[in-house]
Formats: sequence, C-alpha cells, structure tokens
Amino acid sequence: TIIKMSQLILSMSDQEHSEATTVARRFIAYRLRSEFEVTRKLSTKFESHTVEAAVAQMYREHLIDDMQFAKSFTDSRMAGRPKSASAIRQELKYKGISKEIADTVTADLSDYDSALSAGRKKARSLRKNAEHEFSRKLSSHLARRGFNYELSRKIVELLCREIYSLDKR
Repeated sequence: TIIKMSQLILSMSDQEHSEATTVARRFIAYRLRSEFEVTRKLSTKFESHTVEAAVAQMYREHLIDDMQFAKSFTDSRMAGRPKSASAIRQELKYKGISKEIADTVTADLSDYDSALSAGRKKARSLRKNAEHEFSRKLSSHLARRGFNYELSRKIVELLCREIYSLDKR
C-alpha cells in the first residue's frame, strides 16, 4: 500500500497535496485528533485520493496515532468531567476509534471512582438543597454521565450521609 500511496502522491498536484497536509497539520496542532476526525475535516475540502495521501503523510510524520489520541482523550475526560467507562467508549466510537482501542484504554477505569468523583464535584453546588432535592438532582447528574442506577444510588446515599449527617451535628 505504500507503493500505491506513493503513486497517488505523484499523480496528484503537489499544490493540492501540500494544501491538504497544511490543513491537516493545523487541525492536529490545536489538539490530538483521530484518523477519522482528520479524514472528515479534509473530506469537506479535498477529493478522497488527496485525503488518503494527506492522512498517510500524517501517519509518516507520527502526527496521527489513534491509541495515543484515545489515551489522551480518556485522561482528559476523567480529569475534567468524569463519565462511566461505557460513556467514554461511546464517545471514542463517535470519534472513529475502534472498539479494540476503546476497550483497551478504558479497561483500567473504575466506574465507582469516577462516579464518586463526579458526585462529589456536583455535590458542592447542590449541598444547599433539601436532602430529597439533592438526591434527585445528583441522581440525574450521574445518569447523564452514563453511570447505572445501582451505582448512582450507592454514590447518592454515601454523599447524603456525608453531607446531611454532618449538618445535623
């Protein structure tokens, strides 16, 4: 396939190839991107053979690496807005990451730890509410983050005990 790509590069205009790789580099420079994202971006402006050649060039320059992208995306998601492992896998799928890579990078994630982190973060803004309102809103928040009902219920109960039993002292 490298020979085929080389022939494609030679057959297209150097100007078009140069423009496509410049667009791809700028797109990747902002943050890591998946192959799918780069391909989708380039496809709006260039023909498929130009897109393929530009993506191949990005691989040769080590600017595209779906495994590295998936790891970085997962780390960023867990640090900022924790979600369940299944929700992260779904987001990675949407970004064109294979199931195998998504499963690999989310294998070590603990839904319990993620739910607790997301719950504690949200609890800060909800602690002024009555206990039943706190529970309802926190449960909804955790559900939107992809956590199942059983886990959400445990986290809500734990945080209710922490917050409302301290207030009663």
